[in-house]
Amino acid sequence: FLENKLVKEKNCIITGGTSGLGLALVKKFINNNFFIHIIAKDNNKIQKLTNYFHGRNIKSFKFYQADLAEKNELNKVILQIKNLDNIDVLINNAGALFLKREVNSEEVEKTFAVNYLSHFYLTISLIDVIKKTKNSRIVNISSMVHKFAKLDLSDMNFSTNYNGYIAYFNSKLMNLLFSYKINRIYNDCINCYAIHPGWLNTNFGNNNHSKIRFLSNFIRNIFAKKPSYVANEIFNICINEEYLNYSGKYLVINKIAKSSDLSYNENLQDELWQKSLKMIETHKNEIK
Repeated sequence: FLENKLVKEKNCIITGGTSGLGLALVKKFINNNFFIHIIAKDNNKIQKLTNYFHGRNIKSFKFYQADLAEKNELNKVILQIKNLDNIDVLINNAGALFLKREVNSEEVEKTFAVNYLSHFYLTISLIDVIKKTKNSRIVNISSMVHKFAKLDLSDMNFSTNYNGYIAYFNSKLMNLLFSYKINRIYNDCINCYAIHPGWLNTNFGNNNHSKIRFLSNFIRNIFAKKPSYVANEIFNICINEEYLNYSGKYLVINKIAKSSDLSYNENLQDELWQKSLKMIETHKNEIK
């Protein structure tokens, strides 16, 4: 009986699940009988959320502390998660904006590493478990700002003329290119969505200090959507059969929308895929 219960348990993996939209998603899924695997960096936030769950006698969660900018840290997480029997939902949510160029221990620019490459690595590493799980979902959090990207695949590391906003826009375009490529390869066994969650009232970008940040926060407090509202809609996409037909689409919250012309370029999707595989040192014959 216990073994059957474990097999049937629904698993949701989410990056950046300790604040903002990620936290709202964690609460939504955990309150609806999912076991949540949360990959996050900030130990203080992890401890705070752990205490929150313990105070409510919630036990269906596990934290994995890792800096997504560092491949070796993420690899330790993957070695644990890949042993799951099923992965029903993978939400690649974590994101960061670095107005000044920063690099990780391998000299990879952090916006690219956190927002895109870590999610590519995580997804590809778990793909065998995801594809054998019936009606599995991959949700890549993108943004409408992908339309302002100036992507140069010969310099994905943005080593010259760095611009923090363009780096962020590029990462969101790469998430879309990646989503479309996943759908082209695995459309018979995985449902993959790229979602623009709208303008959210969160603390995103507060690691930077500028007048723009304070103006943005002021406007955001007035007009932005609540993360809980968007989390509800994303949850519906992940559990309702009606959204299976939306697989391979770009969604604005829960409505199909048109992404940039560049995002549909299959040659660009293929080139990004191959370069990404090379960067994570994954042998091509390990990937379908």
